[in-house]
Amino acid sequence: MIGHDDPRLRDRDGLGRRLAEAAGVSAAVLLAKRAARDVTLKSDGSPVCSADLAADHAAKDALARLLPGFPIVSEETAQDAAPGAIFILLDPLDGTREFLAGGDSYCVAIAIVSDGRPIAGAIAAPAIGRLWFSGAHAYEQDFAPDGALLGEARLTSVRAVPDEGPVALVSRFHGDGRSDGIAASMCCSKGIPVSSAVKFGMIASGEADIHVRCGQTMEWDIAAGDAILSAAGGIVLTLDGTLPDYGRSERQFRNPPFVAASSEKLARQAIAGDCGG
Repeated sequence: MIGHDDPRLRDRDGLGRRLAEAAGVSAAVLLAKRAARDVTLKSDGSPVCSADLAADHAAKDALARLLPGFPIVSEETAQDAAPGAIFILLDPLDGTREFLAGGDSYCVAIAIVSDGRPIAGAIAAPAIGRLWFSGAHAYEQDFAPDGALLGEARLTSVRAVPDEGPVALVSRFHGDGRSDGIAASMCCSKGIPVSSAVKFGMIASGEADIHVRCGQTMEWDIAAGDAILSAAGGIVLTLDGTLPDYGRSERQFRNPPFVAASSEKLARQAIAGDCGG
């Protein structure tokens, strides 16, 4: 178990960089196994293939080297998890349906959680060569197909809402009427379909403004995005107006409905427009 006095916790940006390296290594495995089509269904009905499992193994090996001693709760092994106050949440392939359909917006997502909140995160999307990570600050960096980081990391931040209205990101494979209704109530100028936690990175980089998700998600789907978006000046709120908390094994790590937005004002406008709650 990691204690609150662990000296590594004092350098949150350093934690984010280590997560970024691990995410890049795991993402390179996904890209190399792009042809994987050996799909089975898990008990919750979601798909899993050999690429998930290979990326999970690669990420855990990298994390054991870069952040030894941190407990890991992974999507692929969550049934065995008993997280402490400080632990890592890992999704080795977020956007499995996107991956299997040949799309590009799938990713690896990793976060460090301390006392129920993410303090560092990384999202690596290998098909588009984009990496976001955060600790105290939010960064974006390019990376190569082999996972090597390219160039210098760049600070990133959310944008002001455009005059023509906020741009919403919508789930490509997991749309639902309640989420669509909230986006419509915001007079969003358009809805761009994107899969996975890449949506959080796009809002953090000032390419969009809001994403609402009322359908089922898990903690490992959003913790890294929460860390990155929060460090970039945005926010993630549940639709009851509170910050999400993580490590809730008693609810099998399921999230309540949430909104991710470039500002708290925009997020609370979305919550106020929720007629289905």
